[in-house]
Amino acid sequence: MTYIVPIILAAILLIAVYHLLTKDRKKRKQFRKEWKTATFSRPEEATSSVVSYWENKKRGTVYDGVDALTWADLSMDEVFKKMNYTQTSVGSEYLLNQLRDIQLTQDRLEEDEKLYREMENNDELRERLLLILSKLGKGDYTDSSAFFYGEHTKGLKNPSVFCVLSLLPVASIVLMFFQLQVGLLCLFTAFIINGVMYYRHKKLLEYGLHSVGYVAGIIHTANKAAAVNESSLLAETDRLKTNLKPLKKILFLNNFVSMGTKGGGDFDAIFEYIRILFLLDFVTYNQIIGTVTKHKENYRVVWEVLGRIDAAIAVAFYRHTLPVYCTPTFTFTEAKKISFLNMAHPLIDEPVRNSANLSSNTLITGSNASGKSTFIKAVAINAILAQTIHTTLAEKWSMPPSYVATSMAVQDNVLAGDSYFIAEIKSLKRIIRMLEEDKPCLSFIDELLKGTNTVERIAASAAMMEWLSTGNGMNITATHDFELTEIMKGTYDNYHFTETFEDGDIHFDYTIHSGPSNSRNAIKLLELLAYPSDMTERANTLAEDFMAEREWRALLRG
Repeated sequence: MTYIVPIILAAILLIAVYHLLTKDRKKRKQFRKEWKTATFSRPEEATSSVVSYWENKKRGTVYDGVDALTWADLSMDEVFKKMNYTQTSVGSEYLLNQLRDIQLTQDRLEEDEKLYREMENNDELRERLLLILSKLGKGDYTDSSAFFYGEHTKGLKNPSVFCVLSLLPVASIVLMFFQLQVGLLCLFTAFIINGVMYYRHKKLLEYGLHSVGYVAGIIHTANKAAAVNESSLLAETDRLKTNLKPLKKILFLNNFVSMGTKGGGDFDAIFEYIRILFLLDFVTYNQIIGTVTKHKENYRVVWEVLGRIDAAIAVAFYRHTLPVYCTPTFTFTEAKKISFLNMAHPLIDEPVRNSANLSSNTLITGSNASGKSTFIKAVAINAILAQTIHTTLAEKWSMPPSYVATSMAVQDNVLAGDSYFIAEIKSLKRIIRMLEEDKPCLSFIDELLKGTNTVERIAASAAMMEWLSTGNGMNITATHDFELTEIMKGTYDNYHFTETFEDGDIHFDYTIHSGPSNSRNAIKLLELLAYPSDMTERANTLAEDFMAEREWRALLRG
């Protein structure tokens, strides 16, 4: 009878070890399948959770990375999701921050490039790291970067009470070896008392316990990654080893915090009872917070190195899924230009690829649905990817280092009381501010000032385009206003998108062409959709009269 408890514990340990070994083999098989098929499926993470590192990092600073409006204009959340092969929340947050953190120097890009290539080519290293990282996994709203950017959460009051209560079951188990029935009674009593304490305080501190538990997991995972003996990863593992030293205490505490949180299936319930019985969460809670708070800088380095490795694997995987990609070339000449060969939009499955040499001032015209908006979005997204993950969806890409800002999908802001036009000029003001501060800015504008009347729109648009052309940057504008091609002749290079009409249908080639557009299809589209013929005929007559005389005539009903 005396040996029952040790035998049961030993059996549980053996079953758990077997379960973990089997699980590792399954995960390796999954990783190989994902790389072979260049596809993966992961539960979607909460956007407001993934953005926490970026927000913590930029809080209280003025920074011209990819701002919220540009991010939304270009549907960068969708771009991020396509490449988010990360295994941890740290990796997700690091990758999203990386996509928004434009650096005008190339030192970081060159260092990252070495890591991307190693992760892509070294299958054994990549699989080993994936296995380590996947055991940490993801958890929404851990806000684990807040621990090194400021006060995250306070420790428990009266921690000594929890320490004393956690010793009660230990004393009960010892007593069982001498008086089994008394020991079992004491153990049952300790379980009831500690269970009440556990659930009462867990509800009050659930968020803090969730975050602290994940922080402990980060330290544990970083320690496993630091043990990877690979010369190509030496810089990263050395940084981990150095900065883990003052955090070693957390490695021991993590063994208690992580019980039953790794998806152990049938064993989760057993581990949960152990956590309740010994109040493991609360005993370790204060210790972990104290250690991390005392060594914030060491924790920051560990966090960022782990995130960088996870994000690097995701970038390597993303490249692996692309039919064509290249690393960009950056130019530093006074004459600014973007050049690319067979560029694609990352969110279109079968994109029409475009090649161009765009000068510092480019005006793109074209009729409705011809592809000009999609084109400038593709250029803008690739300009961001080039300067953040050193990757573009093209055979060749060359550009000057520049911040990227857009003014495209402007909408009324009802809550702020802004009309469409007010929201639009506020959006454009961001670009003007950067140029006033003499910052290199690559700006993309889709339909300047479309929220106001024709005369003022064209006059103000021309003046704004002229002003933008004198700044320290490049401007690419798409418009329906063909008058601007004449007004800005000599200041802006003209390109256009066009269409053809065949057999009663409209066809777009979605390919950029030199020169201004001379086609208009709005009235033709009305005809194709069988609008009343007297309406479309009158529209054509009015348009032809205006083009001939540059003057609108009053409509006379006869």
